Amino acid sequence: MRVTNSMISNSSRTHITTAKNQMLNAQNQYTTQKKILRPSDDPTVAIRSLQLRTTYSQLNQYVEKNVQDAMSWMDITETAMKNINSILTNMKGYLNQGANDPLEAEDRKAVLAVLKEYANSIFEDEANTDYSGRYVFSGYRTDTSLLFPNDTDNLEYTITENFTTESIRTVKYVSGGAEFGDTKDADDYASEVPKQFPTYRLQLAYNNCSDKAAAQGNPSGDAVTVTLDGTAIDVAVVSSNDADAYDAAAQGTDAIYVYDTGEIIFSEATYEKIQQNHSKIAVQYTKKEFDKSDIRPEMYFECTSYNTTSNKVTTYAEPSDQEISYEINFSQTSVVNTQARDAISTDIYRTIDYIEQTINAVEDIEKRISDVDNMIENTTDETELENYNKLKEMLETEKKLHTDIMTDAFGIGLTMVDKTQNQLNVALADLGSRYNRLELTYDKLLDQRTDTEEKLSNNEDVDIADAYINLTQADNLYQSALSATAKILGNSLLDYI
Repeated sequence: MRVTNSMISNSSRTHITTAKNQMLNAQNQYTTQKKILRPSDDPTVAIRSLQLRTTYSQLNQYVEKNVQDAMSWMDITETAMKNINSILTNMKGYLNQGANDPLEAEDRKAVLAVLKEYANSIFEDEANTDYSGRYVFSGYRTDTSLLFPNDTDNLEYTITENFTTESIRTVKYVSGGAEFGDTKDADDYASEVPKQFPTYRLQLAYNNCSDKAAAQGNPSGDAVTVTLDGTAIDVAVVSSNDADAYDAAAQGTDAIYVYDTGEIIFSEATYEKIQQNHSKIAVQYTKKEFDKSDIRPEMYFECTSYNTTSNKVTTYAEPSDQEISYEINFSQTSVVNTQARDAISTDIYRTIDYIEQTINAVEDIEKRISDVDNMIENTTDETELENYNKLKEMLETEKKLHTDIMTDAFGIGLTMVDKTQNQLNVALADLGSRYNRLELTYDKLLDQRTDTEEKLSNNEDVDIADAYINLTQADNLYQSALSATAKILGNSLLDYI
């Protein structure tokens, strides 16, 4: 077959183009350090790269954002709970002081002031903690503070609290006592002997409650409804200033609702029935005015809120199991939040309310004794002196009874701290176990991300030494093709004649 110059020329151009393309490809790999620039270069590498990049992006989202955010949320929560635990421990010292020493008037006021500040610190500084504008203890309502930010008088809440038999505490109250009268003599005062007797008290989460039902949201229309295992009992609504306010037998009823102190006082018969049947107790009551830093009822209880300004009725279900979960790995989630109702008991400030109540009772009797001392100093009449001294004797007896109740109240405070710390420690342990699992997941994700980066590099990246050698070989091939073509095309038919 005759080979023409045209055939040689065409073949040479093809070889040169091929060599040039190979050199260009080698040059691209060397400069970009990537195996391919477009999917058509190697579809298999391209598909694998897309899969690995998607996986890497997801892992990066988990490692850099989801897990980090979850750990930060849990760190904030843990810090707050540990601070609360520390505050409760500090409270123990002051409660021990009051439980073991009747204390003088100034000392009582100082101790009470410190306890109140501790309680305020627990709820205002710690329980109301937020993370990046989200309140960590308020369940799903992360945009709503746990506490009322201001005094609120346009909301009426119908609150339902559930209790067990262990919630009822036996406490002492003083009945009777001497009262000054212009016409009374020593025998009259001697007959007014104060008596101390036990009562069976259930303390609600709020004091200063209402003696009337809310305008909306209370189907029964009663200020309070108490049910034992679903059956309503007879309840008298009284104020703590009423006579026989804590004597259910005198009231002739199953229980007494002392609305201003937020207490349910059961009769002895009702209490025994509750203990025998291990009854479940439900109390529905109304709270109409809230002070700044009071807990929002919907954060702890099933309740209905009525806004007297807008006439809006809002019903809140019991806020149990309001778990906020973060996706921390492929098909793996972690609960990051802890609800206040599971970790921080309302008994903290209610017990301090009771301590203040007993301190006020002692101070009141001390003031009455001081008034009698003034009357004794300002009279010389033997009969009056006898009468006043007998009155003072009765008041001193009453003071001793109230002082005993006050020291018992501090003892109740110690029990409350232990119980609250136990509840808090359980919540801390639960949080800690979730945090440990999160750390394990984080370490696993870091390893997975490193492995994915390595696989991605192996799939996409070229070895720089190989790329350089390939480029050099491609360049040599190209230069050789040019040189050979120049020699061949430089000859013509006349060179062979």
